[in-house]
Amino acid sequence: MLNATLTKQLQAYTLQVGNLKRSWHKGTRKSTRFGASHDFSDYRMYEQGDDLRQIDWNIYARTQKHYIKRYLDEQELTAAIYLDCTKSMTISNEKWKLAKTLTAAFGYLTLSNDDRVSIIGVHGQEPPYLYRKGKAHLYRMMQYVGDLSSKDLNLLFSEAIGEYLQRKSSVSIVITDLMEPLDTVIHSLKLIQANKQNVYLLQVLDEDEFSPSFEGDFMLVDSETNQEVNVTVSDYARKSYLEKMKRRIEILENFCFERGISYISCHTGEKVEDILFNRMTTKGWIR
Repeated sequence: MLNATLTKQLQAYTLQVGNLKRSWHKGTRKSTRFGASHDFSDYRMYEQGDDLRQIDWNIYARTQKHYIKRYLDEQELTAAIYLDCTKSMTISNEKWKLAKTLTAAFGYLTLSNDDRVSIIGVHGQEPPYLYRKGKAHLYRMMQYVGDLSSKDLNLLFSEAIGEYLQRKSSVSIVITDLMEPLDTVIHSLKLIQANKQNVYLLQVLDEDEFSPSFEGDFMLVDSETNQEVNVTVSDYARKSYLEKMKRRIEILENFCFERGISYISCHTGEKVEDILFNRMTTKGWIR
């Protein structure tokens, strides 16, 4: 999934979030709270009960006043990555490969920067990979993502996401095709956001889902509900599909904008490097 060139590029980036949830674990990210790191912030007047070791005696010698040194606190980021493992994701090899590559890339960014990560395959065969931290877990993390597979069940991602939510996370990264009824998709996003986390929503589509290239008569079978429908793919039908897909994405964009959710839609016709280092950097997801 992650070749040597891609991992080398990822080493220059970190996962970005707005305000971190307060964590009791030390990390390498500088918080706006004050604490016990070695990064000096500013001074304030001494108050009864302050640690006398923090008094700057050089300033006292000049001003005859007691000032306390303040330092920035260090916090870790805790990321929860939710990968849609339902059949609509896994039935296309290219889409499934792209989704797992992006999942592994987020996991790599988190672990290589000494942050903590959980990877949850929603409706996956494997149990969640929870709260790992440090570069020592990189190989096992990529192995875990590579082994993720779908349960042999007709289930929807949006109907189950509530069972998998990790409430200790600073940021939730949701990787799914969103090819489900919009009302259930929107409800599931509200559930995730209810934990007061930063939410990054990454829609992964097959290129033919984004812009169909085939034509003729087909019987289409919904991979998750087994519902069948006969269709004739003509220029008119393709144009109608593209208009509906465009409208669907616009609705999702507007909803995410109103709710403060950061949203990117991508497809298998795009290069992974462009998605990561152009589109995600533009959105401020990584820097």
